[in-house]
Order: sequence, then structure tokens, then C-alpha cells
Amino acid sequence: MKQIIIGVLFVTYFMLSFSITANASWLSKAWGRLENSLDTVSTNASPSTDRKKYDIGHLLPREDMKIAGVPLGATFSEIKDSLGNPQYESNEYLQYGGIKFHRDIYLYRDYRVDRIYVTNRDAATARGIAVGDTLKQVVAAYGEPDYIYRNYYFYGYQKAGSDHIDGIYFTHNGKKVTQITICN
Repeated sequence: MKQIIIGVLFVTYFMLSFSITANASWLSKAWGRLENSLDTVSTNASPSTDRKKYDIGHLLPREDMKIAGVPLGATFSEIKDSLGNPQYESNEYLQYGGIKFHRDIYLYRDYRVDRIYVTNRDAATARGIAVGDTLKQVVAAYGEPDYIYRNYYFYGYQKAGSDHIDGIYFTHNGKKVTQITICN
């Protein structure tokens, strides 16, 4: 009888320890999902605004439209005077590490910078956002996005039914900024 009681206690102990391990595993997975969800940002901006029918957003201050002290509209010679010789130069862009200054050579042919791309932490926006920062940091610095689409937040102005875009795109992977594009 003593052996039966000890056997039942052993089996009960074994079953309880297995059950606790399974529950702990479930709990740790749920906790991981919760932690991951805290890194994303829920906003009130509409992801489904029809950009062909409606103007979107607002114009950002001019001081927001520059990277490394170089504003949109600068010429290549002005950029070189400010930042020195680039790592790479072509007819279309100058590249300084993860910063690429792209100029308009097709539409208006005024050869001024119309887009700035940032692909690493070499530079930050005027409000201090850099590649690798969280979407929470973006929303804290810029407020609710004017437009949200799959993998980017847009702040700025888009004219309905046209290619007129003046603002900042924060491309992201769902949690962190992977590229910043400033354009007009």
C-alpha cells in the first residue's frame, strides 16, 4: 500500500510539473507577444484616404526639410562646399555614407536636390529621428502621420491627383525606421 501511495504521489508530481512547464511556456510566448506589441504604435491617421481625390496633410516647416544641414533645393556645389567631397558622385546623386542627395535632372532640369535618402544612422532629421528609431519615437517627435501606407508613415503634403509631394517618409519594418526620405 505504501508503494502505491508513493507511486501515485510521484505520478501526480510528474504530471503537475509537466503542466506547469507547459503553462510557463504559454505564458512566456504571450508575454513576448505583449512586449512586441508595445513597440508598435497605433495612430488615428487614416490608411485608406484616396490620394487621387483628396489633398493630404500639411506643409512642414522648411527647417524640417533638411539633413546634415543641407536643405532641399541645394545644388551639388553647395553640398560639396558644406560637406566636402562625397564617397560617390554621379550625374544624379551625391552619396556621403548612408546619406544620398538626389537631384532633379528629368522633370524641371534645374539640377537642384529634390530628394534626400538616409539609410543608416549617419544623420537624423531636424527633430532628431534617425534610422533605427522606433515608431513611438517618430510619433512623439512628429505627431500623428498625415498618411499611413503598409510600410511607411508620411508627414507633409500631397496634392490630390498629382505627383506633387512635399514631406518626409519614414519607411519601417513594423517597429523601427529603416529609411528616411525627404522630398519635394
